[in-house]
Amino acid sequence: WKSIYREAARAIIVRDGQIALTRSATDGFFKFPGGGIEPGETHLQALIRETREETGLNIIPESVREFGMVCERRRGLFENEIFNQRSYYYAADVNNVTSPQALDAYEAEMGFKLVWTDIEAAYRTNLALGKHEDLKYIHRETYILKLLLEMGY
Repeated sequence: WKSIYREAARAIIVRDGQIALTRSATDGFFKFPGGGIEPGETHLQALIRETREETGLNIIPESVREFGMVCERRRGLFENEIFNQRSYYYAADVNNVTSPQALDAYEAEMGFKLVWTDIEAAYRTNLALGKHEDLKYIHRETYILKLLLEMGY
């Protein structure tokens, strides 16, 4: 099968006991801000760009700390295709300046909006939705939310 490889940078932003996530208005799941690392882009550059595009939040570069990485390997979008993705998660702080969202077409179609929410509520929502066959990709986000809870965030 054809193998597709992708790397992504994702932000963990916690402030006053709330976590900044994007929520899909159409499917209800929570996702960490972030996305694909473009050719020639560093992880930090991708993290800052993707977070700003998806949420309008501006990461303070000096605050970024490595958290961990999740490897996914699953069926791709097309027949006879395997999707391999490494998502690198970084804890970060944001300043008080916000920008307008600049969503990709599929993100806009799914109604991605920034929400500040309770980590446990986001975890329980994703856990319940992860049982649906067409939402397999939220397992990585659910896993990280669970880790954050276990770490006492």
